[in-house]
Amino acid sequence: MTNKAGWSHSLTDFADQAGEDITQMARVIATAMLTEVVNRSPVGNPDLWQANVALRTKNVALADAYDANVDARNAARTGGRAFKKLTKREREENYFVKAQAAGKGYIGGTFRGSHLVSIGAPDMTVTDNIDPSGRETISKGSMLIKASGQFPVIYIQTNSPYGEALELGHSTQAPGGVYDLAFIGVSEAYK
Repeated sequence: MTNKAGWSHSLTDFADQAGEDITQMARVIATAMLTEVVNRSPVGNPDLWQANVALRTKNVALADAYDANVDARNAARTGGRAFKKLTKREREENYFVKAQAAGKGYIGGTFRGSHLVSIGAPDMTVTDNIDPSGRETISKGSMLIKASGQFPVIYIQTNSPYGEALELGHSTQAPGGVYDLAFIGVSEAYK
């Protein structure tokens, strides 16, 4: 009978492999969280803003009222040319049915571009990145996550001045916020 002393496999190798697996899983989850946060972030759309909706509603009603009166005016008219209903161009140029009360020249995507990834400590920078698709923000953040060391502490955050209002449901595009729902979705996926 041989007397074997020690382990048949190296515990150090096992611990190293477990550490690598944990680190890799942290990176996968952080990347999924970043992607979810960015994709859930609302992109400003002036067409949805209350001031613009109210203005367009009023202008469309005026143009519709004009068109509704055309038949009555033609019936009462005995001679000459008949009145015609407004063309699409006349509705836009004369009744301003596509007018904006606010947001002229606005480019959405500032909030999507404001999400930051930092390793080891929060980054309190306020960015002015405009990223309507979110691809650039996800790409930059993913590179930082992939470059993080073993057992990283990864921060995903926004320091946007209106980030808290959006998280509290200020946007009709994200009535339930962004970060909370992203956390719930990703944590359910990786249970």
